[in-house]
Amino acid sequence: MKLKRIYLHERGMGVNMSMDWDGLQLNEETGCFSICFSGGEFKNLYAQVRLQDGTCLKTTDMKQHTKRVSEEKTEIGGCRREEFIHEDGGRIRLIQQFDVYPEYITIRLLAEGEDVLSTNCMTPLCGCGEEPVLVMKEKDIRFLSAPFDNDKWAKFVDYPVKYSRMSYEFTVVHPEKGNAGLVMGSVDHDCWKTGFQAAAEKDGSIVEFRGISGVATEDTRDLDGAEHGWLSGTQVCSSRIFLGWFEDTRDGLQAFGKANAAVKPALPWEGPVIFGWNSWAALMGKVTFEKYKEACDFMKSIKDTYQGSDGKQYVNYDAAWGSFTNKMRDSVAYAEANGQEPGTYYSPFITHEHQFKQEVPGTNGNYLFEDLLLRDKDGKILPQIDGLYSLDPTHPGTMNYISYETDNIIKWGFRSVKTDFVGHGCREGVFYNKDITTGVQAFNFGMSHFVECLSEKRAGYPIFISLSIAPIMPHGYGHARRISCDAFGSLDQSAYLNNCITYLWWMNDCLYRFNDPDHIVTYKTYDKHSTTLEEGRTRYHTGVICGSLMLTSDDYGIPEARERAREVLTNEEINAVARKGESFRPVSGAQGEFAADVFARKDEDAVVVAAFNYSLSDERQVVIPVEEIGLEKGQRCKVKDLWTKKVTESEDGYVRIKLIPAQSVMIKVYS
Repeated sequence: MKLKRIYLHERGMGVNMSMDWDGLQLNEETGCFSICFSGGEFKNLYAQVRLQDGTCLKTTDMKQHTKRVSEEKTEIGGCRREEFIHEDGGRIRLIQQFDVYPEYITIRLLAEGEDVLSTNCMTPLCGCGEEPVLVMKEKDIRFLSAPFDNDKWAKFVDYPVKYSRMSYEFTVVHPEKGNAGLVMGSVDHDCWKTGFQAAAEKDGSIVEFRGISGVATEDTRDLDGAEHGWLSGTQVCSSRIFLGWFEDTRDGLQAFGKANAAVKPALPWEGPVIFGWNSWAALMGKVTFEKYKEACDFMKSIKDTYQGSDGKQYVNYDAAWGSFTNKMRDSVAYAEANGQEPGTYYSPFITHEHQFKQEVPGTNGNYLFEDLLLRDKDGKILPQIDGLYSLDPTHPGTMNYISYETDNIIKWGFRSVKTDFVGHGCREGVFYNKDITTGVQAFNFGMSHFVECLSEKRAGYPIFISLSIAPIMPHGYGHARRISCDAFGSLDQSAYLNNCITYLWWMNDCLYRFNDPDHIVTYKTYDKHSTTLEEGRTRYHTGVICGSLMLTSDDYGIPEARERAREVLTNEEINAVARKGESFRPVSGAQGEFAADVFARKDEDAVVVAAFNYSLSDERQVVIPVEEIGLEKGQRCKVKDLWTKKVTESEDGYVRIKLIPAQSVMIKVYS
């Protein structure tokens, strides 16, 4: 049997291969490959491509399997490239590229033809059989299912692998105990939606595993059985799949994020963390110019402590300002007279059914909104999501409409824009621009235009863009992305937000300059009952650990809301932590669909720790070994509560925190 083992821990081809792997095996007789790592092994894997005639062509179907080795320099860095070439004398050949980096590898599948070929599904990593295809040394394996976007209150769920659902763009496969595990994900987001699937027997043995370029499901908002778009050419490539075993999967997620940022950097923002107010939770559709002024004035009254490091506050409209556009200049003038930065709201890729017959602004009467609607291959309008219909991001009418609306934003003088429902621009359909055939291509096309329209070059000043309802990837089109769906003020909302922070904290200052924790409600959401003081503090803490936009959202016409805000939002020591714009890492407590309950971040002279009690009825005793927050095991330390200012000492190497129902604390731990 022709079996070639390539040792990934070797020094070779100018790259220090000091990663914790045993080897990559390319079987030149069967066309299979296996990957050994310190925690286990992928066995008898192959790759496959689905062609337009329905044929599913596998690498193992080919008769000849050869390899070649080269030294390469990619956007990610220097690597050794192992190519596995599969041919059978036909007009199509398949090539697998394994790029070996110091900490991980990437895997890509290429399909090449003498004639043009078309595919809408490429699977560079596929294992399926009666025998286990992923064997790990530890038992009780879990599989992280990540949502595609943050719509409809999507959550992250860490399943036992036999119950797992598809994960989008990245996943973590790990033993139940300990921090080690496999981190996998896509690093290319120009054409494909990528998903990961695992299936297991009742005993937990993993007998199926796939990393797929070309997924379209209800979770990607492709409804009614819509297919992923097709890619055509004499060469078609899958996304590259990042794969690495890490002794701490949190380090693995950071490495995955850095690889993505190397391929496509974050949209740069030179300014500091934004502090201020957003109208949605406070007022929803009842926002008015008078209420905006009221918020400006209250924000000014707490500006000494609740402000960015540049001394600025942002006061931002959310949705529903369209009924008083004649007050936009006045709104900007009022905020600026208060020394504040005005912000607004815009959704570039959506419309309502009642607008179908209306003329599209900025198109000189050439188009109605119904002309811009995204349709399927049969010409049917795509079904609504959230009551909203999708515009074709590639249509010239959509481009003109975006130019028109952003011209107004600039003309009025707004300095930030909350950008909503951009996931509608990532759906599969038939596009006006025939060079674009997939939803991700269309999204990149439309968002590139949107960002250019709001660029400093065009506006003459920087405009902060925060994406609201949006895919996790592609990235690079906002200075921030909201880490969750809408999160209001009650305890369950804080727990939901922290679920998303538990698995996306690493995006901060990586894929985006900031994670956005949504509007921070410390007293009362518009249509809800008021919350307790402990719930208000907890919601404030979720903003701080996110990394972080600090935009509060209460109706400051309510005396109790003003009183609560002065109590919660003016803790200078905690606001100083938030101003650093660094996310906290999860420490403990995450399991299933539940969030971590302890998060930590190192500062210059201390470790800042946030601990949460997600129960409305029960007390909790939190015990944290100091080594889990970055100190030496058994180290004696001091603990300062940033609310009470009380300092206690721990002499046994543990930090102990007692939490009443709904309470959270923020403490500094130092020697």
